[in-house]
Amino acid sequence: MLKIYFHPKVDHRKGESQNPYKRDFEKTLSDRVTIVNRSFNQRGVLDLFAHLFRTDVYVLNWIENLPAFRFGQIQSIFFILFLQLSRILDKKILWVLHNKYTHGRQKNRLTDLLFSLMMKHADRIITHSEAGIDFARARYPKYAHKVKYLIHPLKPPFAQKAGAEIKHDILIWGAMDKYKGILPFLQFMHQSKALSGLRVLIVGKCTDPAYKKELEAFVSDRVVLKDEFYDLETIAAFANQSRYILFAYKPDSVLSSGSLMDSIRMGTRIIGPDHGAFRDLKDQDFIETYQDFAEMEEIIQAGAGQAPPDPKMIEDFCRSNTWAEFGDRITYELEKLFPERTSVKRKEPWQIL
Repeated sequence: MLKIYFHPKVDHRKGESQNPYKRDFEKTLSDRVTIVNRSFNQRGVLDLFAHLFRTDVYVLNWIENLPAFRFGQIQSIFFILFLQLSRILDKKILWVLHNKYTHGRQKNRLTDLLFSLMMKHADRIITHSEAGIDFARARYPKYAHKVKYLIHPLKPPFAQKAGAEIKHDILIWGAMDKYKGILPFLQFMHQSKALSGLRVLIVGKCTDPAYKKELEAFVSDRVVLKDEFYDLETIAAFANQSRYILFAYKPDSVLSSGSLMDSIRMGTRIIGPDHGAFRDLKDQDFIETYQDFAEMEEIIQAGAGQAPPDPKMIEDFCRSNTWAEFGDRITYELEKLFPERTSVKRKEPWQIL
């Protein structure tokens, strides 16, 4: 059985509010391979060295974000040394390319360097959007052949209350970070005669007091802002009472979106930017995409009175893209890195009938 180092591990000291992708990814891998780093890593990149002789493949998520962490420059230097050593020892690396750039942070040379080094040193690169392949072809054509698209996996749909009263035209949910474009949308809506009467619910934590104050300037009897953390079941209940879930993302860095995949499970129609995973799914009945806010305005106007997506269609979509299916595909990609260990040529899991 392959021995995998998984990064980053879930920090259970922070509870369940953190990104569930890490927990779900590690769980589906642990059912198929051996995870060598059992506990949360408190030593930063030094932990990569500690497991060097016990690891076949390093599975790395968001490693390019190192410069933004505490002692980021020092950690980045040690990580560069690790890449050189892992190459000498023939350790394999699978990198998941989640974004074209770190969300909400200024570009810097060190992050650019890590992107370049990961493109060079990773043996496999997985992206959850076709745009990730386009990005590699445009910026790193020499290494684009390493990049493979696997759709972001989903859990089963949330239970919906039939005939729920529609209380909101628009639901915006998740952490209220600047890169998500909530403020520009509210500004546009305030100036638009067609959208000025929309009932908007915005839910999620806002950790920036100054930004929260800017958002609160648009709060009214029709625009409600709830600066609280809600679990996904509660957000799904809000979605059940909404005509649309809206993503007002600025598309500069976004490739894939876990929030998009969770929104699909909620069974409400989705509006998002014509970019990344949103564009990949635009042919699905449950999502429409826009190039700019003016086109978003047209979509909202044209969709007045539109029925919710067919629950059976949502269920079928989720069933076709489970975490178990993703685990099989990732394991297949990992095993291909060691052809000498397999005497029988295996079919890709999605080719097996």
